[in-house]
Amino acid sequence: MPENLGRVVSSGYQWLGAGVEDLDRAVVAGLMLDAFLQTAAAARPPDPRAWSRLLKIRVQEALLTHLAGRITLDRFHALISTLNRCLPFYLPLISPLLRPPAENSGSPRASARETALSLACSRAVRHDLLAAALSRLRDVLPRRPHSKLRAEKLADFLGRTCGRWFRLRDLQEHFSIEPKTAWEYVQKLRSAGVLGHNQGRAAAVRYALIDAFLRVRGEAVRTHAAAALGDLHPHLASLVADLLIASGGEPFWEDDWRQHLSPGPLQEILQRLISPASLLEVVSIAPGGSRLLRLHPGWLQSSGEVS
Repeated sequence: MPENLGRVVSSGYQWLGAGVEDLDRAVVAGLMLDAFLQTAAAARPPDPRAWSRLLKIRVQEALLTHLAGRITLDRFHALISTLNRCLPFYLPLISPLLRPPAENSGSPRASARETALSLACSRAVRHDLLAAALSRLRDVLPRRPHSKLRAEKLADFLGRTCGRWFRLRDLQEHFSIEPKTAWEYVQKLRSAGVLGHNQGRAAAVRYALIDAFLRVRGEAVRTHAAAALGDLHPHLASLVADLLIASGGEPFWEDDWRQHLSPGPLQEILQRLISPASLLEVVSIAPGGSRLLRLHPGWLQSSGEVS
């Protein structure tokens, strides 16, 4: 039995307190896991303490959203107390479970593959064009040396999205700013032709860099993915399009998508996308059968579009 799980079985519940009800623990643990999964990697502070505080805020918001008006104030305070007691206990347990298997293995091949994926993602964005565009927005972005939303910092955040959709909350939490401030700057960036909008409503609203700053024809890739995968789960087409855009047109192994998609849907998706008339082509096949894939060149920006 793993050492940390052994501690859970032998003494964990005593550590959490004899008076904590099982249902309260289950609610808090489930909301913690959901908040962890729903927070984009780019929005997770590198400092563990800051990340713990952010996760706690997200769980508190979820409790308010789902339970306000449905339970008494005393019950709500009891759940907050359970959260305060459980957070330092559960967070170290769930964190390793959410990493890709390759990260846990520590093998040279896994490290090399992770490095390759990071490089491909970094190449998805035309950082030079993005930095130049933001530097020209002198009347939009603050120029004070210690401002949180200076052009350089914003370029770093947007570059790390790799062209994928992100939420207003991701920007807000990354820069530790008020929701209203985040919304105002996102609208300015949309008006300046830096960000696009997914036409969603309320919690479904997402933003992303426009094609001018990407190496992939992002809008066309999203449209084709929606047409090819629209009869599957509604979020699959968007997820697949994000992965393809983030690849920047660089080759990737089909196994790299297993951390995002379960085996059944993955094989169905690849079967639909690997064809001359679709999005993907096979570059090579490894001895074990895994295929090296990449976007068809026609889905990449032409040299004139990205110059």
